[in-house]
Amino acid sequence: MRYREGDRLNKKITVVIVTWNSSALLPKLAETLNELEPICDVVVSDNSSTDQTCEILKEILPWVTVLNNRENGGFGYGNNRAFEVCRTPYILLLNTDAGISASAVLGLLEVLERNKSAAAVQPIIRLWEWPLVTLSAGTAMTEYGRGYDYDFMHFQPAPAGGIVEVPAVTAAVSLFRREALQEAGGFDERIFMYYEDTDLCLRLREKGYNFLLAPSLEAEHMMGFSSNRGIAGKWELESSAYLARKYLGGEKCKLPAYWKKMEWKTRLSLMLNRKPWFWRISAVQKAEKIAVKHIDMDDSVLQDIIAPRPMRMPFKRHVDNTRAKGHSSMGNDVIYGPGWFDGRIDNGFGCMRVPARAGSLTFMAFSYNISGSLALWSEKGVIIRKFLRVSERTGFTADIDEGTTHLYLVPDRRKQRIEIDDVSYTL
Repeated sequence: MRYREGDRLNKKITVVIVTWNSSALLPKLAETLNELEPICDVVVSDNSSTDQTCEILKEILPWVTVLNNRENGGFGYGNNRAFEVCRTPYILLLNTDAGISASAVLGLLEVLERNKSAAAVQPIIRLWEWPLVTLSAGTAMTEYGRGYDYDFMHFQPAPAGGIVEVPAVTAAVSLFRREALQEAGGFDERIFMYYEDTDLCLRLREKGYNFLLAPSLEAEHMMGFSSNRGIAGKWELESSAYLARKYLGGEKCKLPAYWKKMEWKTRLSLMLNRKPWFWRISAVQKAEKIAVKHIDMDDSVLQDIIAPRPMRMPFKRHVDNTRAKGHSSMGNDVIYGPGWFDGRIDNGFGCMRVPARAGSLTFMAFSYNISGSLALWSEKGVIIRKFLRVSERTGFTADIDEGTTHLYLVPDRRKQRIEIDDVSYTL
C-alpha cells in the first residue's frame, strides 16, 4: 500500500510518542518520524524532561506537536494527554526507542480498515539491527498479572505470514482505532509503567474488540534503553500485583493466595542466593494501597488472555555485549552481539558482527552438555552447519559475502551450551 501526494491533506494517522529524558534517542527517532511525515501527524507527549528533550525536538522536528506535561505521571499518563489532542481516526503508538517504515504503517492501516472488529494491530517487532530475532509477536498475560510478549528473544528467521488474532498487542509499536481508545477511556493512569497495554487490551476485549498481528510487516525496537532493569523490576512487580487484584482478585480485589505464595518463594530464593529482595515488600505494598474496582470479566475472555502458551513464552533477556566495556571483541575484526553470557551461548543463540567485506570466518566450537548441531546464519539463511559431540572441539570455516555484517550462531537444540574460541576473520 503506497501513499499518494493527496494523503498529506487528509492524514488518517497520528503517531503518539511519550518521552522522558529521551534526548539520546532523538536522532534515530527523527529518522523514523521524517519518513512518516507525509502520511502521519505526530504528537510527542513529554513527561517533564530535564535533559532538553523538548528543546531538541522543536529544533530537529519543528513540524511535530510537542506537549509539555506538568509532571512525569508515567507512560499511560503521557499517552492519555496526547490522545486528548488527536483528531485522526487512527493512532500509532510508538516508543522512543522503536522504528517503523511508512510502508509498514500503511500496511497496518490497511489491516485495520479491512477488520472492523479489531481495536488494534501490531507488526512483528524485531530486535534493533538483528532482524532474525523477535521481541514481540503479540502479547498476553500470565495468571500472576504479568504481561509478556509472544516469542520474546526467539530466533525466528521465517515467522508465519498471514494475519492472525492475538490476545493483546504491545504499546511499543501498534496501530489503534481512536474510537476504541476513547471507549476504553485510554490507559489506566494508576499503572506508572509496564503492562498498561495488557490492561488496556483486556478492557477492550471485554467490550467485544479483538487484536491482530501482521507478521509480514515489521518494526524494530532497541532493548534496555527505555529504563534501567533495576527500577523496571520494581515497576513490573507493582503492575503485576495491581493487575492480579483488578482481574483475578474477586470482588474484594485481594491478591490471590497462589500469587502471594509465589511471591514468598521468590523472596526466599533471592534471600538464599544473597540477592536484593527487601524492595519487593514495598513494591507489593504500594500496589495493594491503590484504589481499584474489580472488573468482572467473562471467563472466556480472561482465559483467552492467560491460557498457557509454553511455545510462545519469553526467553531470557539478552545483553548486547557491544556496549559492555572490555567484553566486545571475539577475535580479529569479530565483535560480540546480543546473546552471549560470559562468552557462552546458553539461551538459544549468539550474535556477532563482522566487517562489511567479503572474507573467511574461522572458529572452534565446543558443546558443554549435550550433542547437537550448530549452525551459522546470515539474513540470507544457513551458511554452515556442523554436528558437535560433547566435550569435543570442532572447527568451522565459512565464506562470508560482501556486505554481510550480522551473523547468528544457533544451536539446533536450544538447551545446548556452546563456547567458541580461536575466532578470526581473514579478508
